[in-house]
Amino acid sequence: MTAVTFAVTIGALAFLMGFLLLFMPSVLKRLNELSARMIARVDTITFSYRIGFGISLMIIAAFMFFMAYYFAKRY
Repeated sequence: MTAVTFAVTIGALAFLMGFLLLFMPSVLKRLNELSARMIARVDTITFSYRIGFGISLMIIAAFMFFMAYYFAKRY
């Protein structure tokens, strides 16, 4: 896996989670209930501070997309 692919993958996941936390928290809660047996539960603190977590994840996604762009231009 190259650095560009890794950065784009992490950025896309962070963007998706941030978008769901900000605009569709009920969908994320339903997905959490469905995947509770396979993946660790999303803590209730995450949902109580969902706007802060959502914005933080969107910033992380933007940074990862920038890093992917930087790696693609540099190498």
